[in-house]
Amino acid sequence: MDHTVAALLCVLVVGVFGEQTPAFDRTDVPAITLLDWMSYLPDNLPLSSLSIPGTHDTMALYGGTLAECQSWSLRNQFNAGVRLLDIRPRHYQDRLPIFHGVSYQRTTFNEVLKDTVTFLKDHPSETVLMRVKEEYEPFQNTRSYYKSIAEVVGEIGEQWFIRSSSLPTLGEARGKIIILQQFSSNGEGPDFGPPYPGRMSISDEYQVSDDAVKWAEVERHLNVAQNGDPEKTYITYCSGTHWLLYTPESLARKINPRVLDYLNTKTSAGRRRSMGVVVMDFPGAELIRQIVLDNWA
Repeated sequence: MDHTVAALLCVLVVGVFGEQTPAFDRTDVPAITLLDWMSYLPDNLPLSSLSIPGTHDTMALYGGTLAECQSWSLRNQFNAGVRLLDIRPRHYQDRLPIFHGVSYQRTTFNEVLKDTVTFLKDHPSETVLMRVKEEYEPFQNTRSYYKSIAEVVGEIGEQWFIRSSSLPTLGEARGKIIILQQFSSNGEGPDFGPPYPGRMSISDEYQVSDDAVKWAEVERHLNVAQNGDPEKTYITYCSGTHWLLYTPESLARKINPRVLDYLNTKTSAGRRRSMGVVVMDFPGAELIRQIVLDNWA
């Protein structure tokens, strides 16, 4: 790793209140900022080949212990280095408020996109992958979910999006949003981006009755990703819950430190590629940093 990259990945210590560890963070502000980490990677790399930190239910900051999955605002998630978002708009009276289950998250799809565009204007070397999935029950709509998504994308500006059936190179994606589409187009128009899950390899065992079993699956898929096809997208969810045994937070406290230990002890011997996208609840900033550093391993 050269001195420029090392400087990029330096630690910025900030004053915060709440619990903050290298792997788990329940505070408002991350302890490390990685604003432009993609700028140090070459343009010709396929996005699918990168190691990318992501957040599960990115906007789930409200609703109590069963609903809350993050404590950082979207801006602070970007600042920490997160580049994959998991966005869940509900279709409600032709609008798109963000929900987690029954819990309204005090924002809208329009606001999420505006904040993402603001970030990309300030950091044009970066790109943002955005899984978009319809959440909860539709209510009193006069048009399809696709049409409502299309209206918001049009309001934001098509120039901020790449509509492609697969992930492009990093150079092609800089300064853009790539929607991973988990809803039907119903023949009403072109897809917004690669279909989710489509041809991706995804591990998302979110119903968890034993954290040891969950970790075994996470570790298995991280190993699969590192030995897989560089042109295929691998996404590993470290998140999960159980109505009685685990909240998103309590499971993150158990799984996130294991992911960090895995990153700190893995070797590059025999690896064909990076570990792909790693999606987390309440990630610690050092955990995110180690995922980013995997691009130079």
